[in-house]
Amino acid sequence: MYKFYGILLYFILRIIKMTLKIRIIEEEKIDSKETYVCGFWHNKLAISLFCLGELDKKVGLASPSKDGELIATPLEMMGYKIVRGSSGRDSIKSVVKMVKLVKEGYTLGTPLDGPKGPVFRAKKGMIYIAQKTGKPFICLGGAYSKKWVFSKAWDKFQLPKPFSEVVCVIGERMYIPEGENIKKYQQIAEEELKRLNLKAEKALRK
Repeated sequence: MYKFYGILLYFILRIIKMTLKIRIIEEEKIDSKETYVCGFWHNKLAISLFCLGELDKKVGLASPSKDGELIATPLEMMGYKIVRGSSGRDSIKSVVKMVKLVKEGYTLGTPLDGPKGPVFRAKKGMIYIAQKTGKPFICLGGAYSKKWVFSKAWDKFQLPKPFSEVVCVIGERMYIPEGENIKKYQQIAEEELKRLNLKAEKALRK
């Protein structure tokens, strides 16, 4: 049943995307021949689909639970390789898998505050992977002119409405040197995402 809903969500997203006016502001030019570790907030997950959609090799993380199929199924249909894992006992195993895939050339895009929050608090997983692989870490921000807000979701998840304008902002790359304090970069990522999302909101008003 969850897989069916995931397939349905894929077609809904595909139809909506066809109606959107998407503008991408690139502080960092995404090169399809390079590999990146990309972070964004869970409530703006759709932004990553617009920014990374054209990449051939991309990987994401989805919960191993049944409702994880709602995310895993449409992402797989969009060409993502999916690692199933969680912030609990499966987290080490899933991080090891993602490190391996990033080293093999897959760009990783996963919410920094997922899968269940706390909202707008960056967890260390993606930053650790960027440090371990030596790949550039990039934050993705965005805004929608018209959107649905799922108020009962833990993150107040947002989805652009048909025929709305979408602004995606790709932040500048940063490298996390081996041995550096990851907590420091968690704080940097939080501030960077705040800046990028605000920049996207301002761009909508122009």
